[in-house]
Amino acid sequence: MRIMLEWATKVFEDLLFPIRRYGPISAKVTSSSSTRKSNSSRDSNVRFRILARDGSVSPVGRAIDESAPEDIQDSYPDRATKLEAAHIMPFMLSKYSTMQTLLSMFAGTSMEAILGRNSINGPSNIFCTDHDTHLKFDQFFIGIEYLNGQYWLRKVNPRKARGPFISHCQDGEEVIFGLGPQGRAIDLPDGELFNIHLAIGNVLHASGAGEVINKVLQDEEDYDNGIVEDVASAARISAFALRMALKRVQAVDPNESSPGDDGCSNKLQEARKGVL
Repeated sequence: MRIMLEWATKVFEDLLFPIRRYGPISAKVTSSSSTRKSNSSRDSNVRFRILARDGSVSPVGRAIDESAPEDIQDSYPDRATKLEAAHIMPFMLSKYSTMQTLLSMFAGTSMEAILGRNSINGPSNIFCTDHDTHLKFDQFFIGIEYLNGQYWLRKVNPRKARGPFISHCQDGEEVIFGLGPQGRAIDLPDGELFNIHLAIGNVLHASGAGEVINKVLQDEEDYDNGIVEDVASAARISAFALRMALKRVQAVDPNESSPGDDGCSNKLQEARKGVL
């Protein structure tokens, strides 16, 4: 039980919570809009490169970039906007080795090479979409599933997967990348990264962690520049992590083996592996 409690706390505090807030608990919180601006400023060519790959109509959200030909914009005047470069895995993951390690354990494969500073800002980790859909994706309200060589839109939290563009898209519809002038000459989004993002979104939604994190993030706006120094917030984070662990413990039948048996040790190890 102690191992599972420690593991659940570590996963929640060092992966699920920081990946939703774009950094470790000790870091300052930045707004989604400022985070996107800083990401796009790192490489001014990223957005144009992805537009060349996917075209001026965003595969996710189906908004039309303001650079599209006038006849296309005139045909769909309510869809024209400036598309943004959206990272599948947040850029900040390239900076934090602890999160990379936990994410590798979560995914069952090594993520260090994929999340390196150069790779994480490459086309395999980026797609273009409108501002509102970008925010919904960052909040894990929507995701993309890669299955049998195809991409599928998933509304993880349908109640909150709303917006001027994404509302017109159906859960389960196919998302097609590579329709731009350079098409598949540029790497398509990494399906594994999409699936990991979707899996995290499902965990946050199904466990209720997403709502708790959103509440903490909202509370942080009232604190000192977004730094978590309030005892109540820290207690709430820890309490939720413990509650997650306890629910997992309840799924283990204590009658199957005694505390000193090897069977119990194996059971704990299996539970630890599946804690997410």
